[in-house]
Amino acid sequence: MSRLHVWLSILAGLCLGLAETTNDNSTRGMRIVSLEEGFVTIYYGIEPTPSTVLLYADKDLGNFSISLESVKTDIATVSEEVAISPCQKEEHFNITSNVTYLTTYQYNYTSMEKMETCYNLSFTGTAVYIGYSTLKFYVQFDNSSVDVYVDEIILRCIRYQGALYTVYLVSIFVLVVIIELAMGNDIDFATIKKHLKTPKAPIIAMIAQYTINPLVAYSIIWIMGYTGGKALGFFALGCSPGGGSSNMYSKLFNGDMSLSVTMTTLSTIACLGMLPLWIYTLGATIPADEGLEKIKIPFVGILRSLAAIVIPLAIGALIKYKLPRVSRVIHKWLTVVFVLVIVFFCTFGIYINFYIFAAWDGELTLAACALPYVGFILGGLFAWICRLDWKLIKTISLETGMQNVGVCILVVQSIASNPDSDLAIILPAASTLVASWPFFIILPIYLLRQRIINKRKAKLQEEEVSETSKVGDELEMETMEKERSGSNESDDRNCVVESRVTDRLMKS
Repeated sequence: MSRLHVWLSILAGLCLGLAETTNDNSTRGMRIVSLEEGFVTIYYGIEPTPSTVLLYADKDLGNFSISLESVKTDIATVSEEVAISPCQKEEHFNITSNVTYLTTYQYNYTSMEKMETCYNLSFTGTAVYIGYSTLKFYVQFDNSSVDVYVDEIILRCIRYQGALYTVYLVSIFVLVVIIELAMGNDIDFATIKKHLKTPKAPIIAMIAQYTINPLVAYSIIWIMGYTGGKALGFFALGCSPGGGSSNMYSKLFNGDMSLSVTMTTLSTIACLGMLPLWIYTLGATIPADEGLEKIKIPFVGILRSLAAIVIPLAIGALIKYKLPRVSRVIHKWLTVVFVLVIVFFCTFGIYINFYIFAAWDGELTLAACALPYVGFILGGLFAWICRLDWKLIKTISLETGMQNVGVCILVVQSIASNPDSDLAIILPAASTLVASWPFFIILPIYLLRQRIINKRKAKLQEEEVSETSKVGDELEMETMEKERSGSNESDDRNCVVESRVTDRLMKS
């Protein structure tokens, strides 16, 4: 076959394809319109949700049927059958189990003899998990066996927000306020002033807190490929202040408690400026979910959330210095409050947020471990490079790796809408759960080692006292014998006792 024949064949094929495309009016004038500003909402945790969208089509199109496809079946599935009915002149809404959808004429067939301008497409969606999926619409004409893509909209799967969920949100706010009030009551301005006079350790700790953690969280987001609400929540955790648990671990591991309390206080106050700064700079480059715009973060919402943290902290500090009796009462019940908070999160909190465990896998565990563990290592390494002593290194390491997850949850819950707000707390909650795992192993060993060391020290002290007593008695006897024999020799009693005790202990 000559080259001319080849080119003529190619040209004929292109013309034929163009003609078929021109004659195929299957999608001409057909578009899907959502009743919820581009979304179709279905609810996770309850029965399948009936939903309706609008189909606008030209009147001259032939008979057709509509089929659906959910791109992410791990997020949502939809019914295969679609009920088509004419649009109503008036749109009536029913509310059942907090689920809103359009009332339609249920003709219960998928093909219309006569097509009109506007139609209701009714189907049922089931949320497998919370998140987003793309819902694609395909049309098939009677004279064709091929499904042709028409349009697509976003399926939004959110948690059913019942009365218990509202109680949980209110409880979170109240508990965070109480915790910050208690922390404010525990602030010692004299200690803070003392550290600020020699600010090397606090400056190093602040740099580690608000530089290392945000950059580590941001790097993990890109390495793991997180987007949308999940990425926002993880980054917000990296920008959050140090948590109160760091004070407890600093005490258990013999760290510098005064520095730990100082840093928890200063980082909480500093988050009023540092958290918005990171969110609106580096946080603005966090990738969005596929097909969605980036999450819009209201600046006023962030300030409102942070004010709910800093103001109780200041009130607690004011109570301590102006109302000492009230302060003593608060301090007396402080341990009880913290125990109740832990019990609340470990019972009711887990029950309400049990969806987090449904998403738990190896990748989530790796990401959740990475932020606190890398924070521990880099924070301690930075303090070591700056030549601080071992006690301060331990404290700064703990302050860097342990974040205030309550601040993070309060912020993301107030600035993001569902399902992004629910997705945003998955990684912070998981990170908080796994942050203490190493300490459950290290702490018993460390405490056992400290106990053995303390016993040895106590034993040495007892032996030293015993030897001192024995040597003293011997010298007393020698002195008495010398006096009897009339000897004029004398020596320094204390030096002799110390020398003989040291010799005996060295030999033993």
